[in-house]
Amino acid sequence: MLLNELARASGTSTASIKYYRRQRLLPPGRRLTTTRFDYGREHLERLALIRALRELAHAPIEDIRALTTVIDEGRPLVKALEIAQAIATGLPARLHEEPPPEDEDPRVAALIGAMGWADVGSGPRVALDRLLGAMGAEDVAADLPTLLRYARPLEEIAREDLAGIRSEPQSARGASSGPSASASSGPSGPSTDAIVRHALIGSLAFTQLAVVLRALAHAAVTLEAGADEGQTGPHGAHP
Repeated sequence: MLLNELARASGTSTASIKYYRRQRLLPPGRRLTTTRFDYGREHLERLALIRALRELAHAPIEDIRALTTVIDEGRPLVKALEIAQAIATGLPARLHEEPPPEDEDPRVAALIGAMGWADVGSGPRVALDRLLGAMGAEDVAADLPTLLRYARPLEEIAREDLAGIRSEPQSARGASSGPSASASSGPSGPSTDAIVRHALIGSLAFTQLAVVLRALAHAAVTLEAGADEGQTGPHGAHP
């Protein structure tokens, strides 16, 4: 498809597409003439990913470039997912490039050992070290049993998440259909762009879901405790 067709199919203006090309976020199309290029399925999927990063995650261009560079270089999917997850949680996209600090909080290694996780550097590991430091500065307690209480159910959720994002999302099928679509995702499954976009949206949604469910549980437990004491909340059923 030509530029105008790509703009209509993706819901992205031609000016934005040209800007993304200049910023090296979008791969070049196949040259037809000196001024005309042919674009395909991979460009639709990349624009869908960029749109999710900008409109849903509010990611800056440099973070988007860090992610698309990893994808375009063909690096392992886990690296792209790690960056997408960092963006979804508001962490710097390049945090994964930082090694664990020499004075890392000992609770980080203790947690990783207790959970049986690989003892390697990662963005989330650096982020946890920083978070524990910030919590300590505010006298918020988080000992190893507390960390394990949160980590164990989240590990199960992470396993289910990973299994889910490896299956083709419905939105990816719809966005990539058409006679001019390229073979960016063949019979083996969805493209990396589609997988990362699905993971990003899921991470944003389920992070918010976890916050809301925790708040709902706290409200329910508080009302339950009040009922046991003969009290009710503003919407309690007791007279």
